[in-house]
Amino acid sequence: MKLHLGGSLSWYDQQKRSNLLIPLEGPIALNTLLRQLSIPKGEIAIISINGSLFDGDDIFINDADIIKLYPPIGGG
Repeated sequence: MKLHLGGSLSWYDQQKRSNLLIPLEGPIALNTLLRQLSIPKGEIAIISINGSLFDGDDIFINDADIIKLYPPIGGG
């Protein structure tokens, strides 16, 4: 599975990478993956899976998926 951590989300990777390749042996809940990567769910505003936007807690992903996560954007 290809995972893109947009914006400040790359800070949650130990090597501060924006793009990760994570092999999956079968379907996994996105929430489970986020817990394994220590990425707080509240830090994610946009979820894209294979080019489609998703919102919800019951999203399952597979090894062939391309996941893009983005944090909220603020201004001042």
